Amino acid sequence: MLYLVLTNGLLDSLNPCAIGVLILYLGILLSFKTNYKLLLLFGLFYIISIYVTYFFIGLGLLKTFHLFGVHSFFGWAAAIVILFFGLHNLKEYFYPYWQIPIITPFLSRCRVPKFTKNISIISAIALGFFVGLCEFPCSGAIYLATVAMLTIKSTFFVGLLYLIIYNLMFVVPLVIIFIFVGNSKFYSWLQKAQAKNFSKIKLIMGISMTISGIFLLYWLISALM
Repeated sequence: MLYLVLTNGLLDSLNPCAIGVLILYLGILLSFKTNYKLLLLFGLFYIISIYVTYFFIGLGLLKTFHLFGVHSFFGWAAAIVILFFGLHNLKEYFYPYWQIPIITPFLSRCRVPKFTKNISIISAIALGFFVGLCEFPCSGAIYLATVAMLTIKSTFFVGLLYLIIYNLMFVVPLVIIFIFVGNSKFYSWLQKAQAKNFSKIKLIMGISMTISGIFLLYWLISALM
C-alpha cells in the first residue's frame, strides 16, 4: 500500500491547478521585487494551507468510508465518480474541444483569484485553502480512489498515517518550487515545462483514474460473489 500511496500522491500533485497558481503568484511577486522574506513566507503558508485543506478532505472521506463501509452506496458512488473523472481526462486529451454541457464548465470553473498588491500571509493561507478545494474536482478522483483502497486494505488509524504520507507527496512539487523560487533560470524553465506538458499530464491522470476506477469496481463486484 505504501508504494500506491506514494505514487498516487505524487501523481495527484502534478495537477496544474496548485502548481500553476503558485507559479503565477510568485512570478507577479518577483516582478514587483517583493521582499525575499515575504516571498518565502507567502510560499510557505500557501503550501501549508493546501496541505491542511487537502488532508481534511481526505480525512472526511476516510471517516465516511469506515463509518458506512466501502461496499455501501458511497463505495459504488466513488467507483463511478473515479471512472467518470478518468474518462473525462482522457476526453480532454484526445478531444479537448469537445465540450460536455454543464459538466465541462463545472470541472474547469476554478479560477485564479484576481491579483492584489496587498500580499500577506493571510492572503497566502486563503489562496491555499481555495486552491485546495478546487483541486478536488480537478484531480480528486485519484485521492478518492486511494482513500477507498485504504479503507479496504487497512484500519482507520493505519489509513490516517497513509493519508499523512499521501499529502506530503502531494506538496512535494510545491516545496521544490518554493526552494528554487529565487532562481530565475529554474523559474523560466518551469513556466515552459508546465505549458508544454499540460496535455500529457491530463493523459497520465486520465489513465490512472480509469484504471483505479476499474479496480475498485472489480473489488466491489467480487465482494458480492
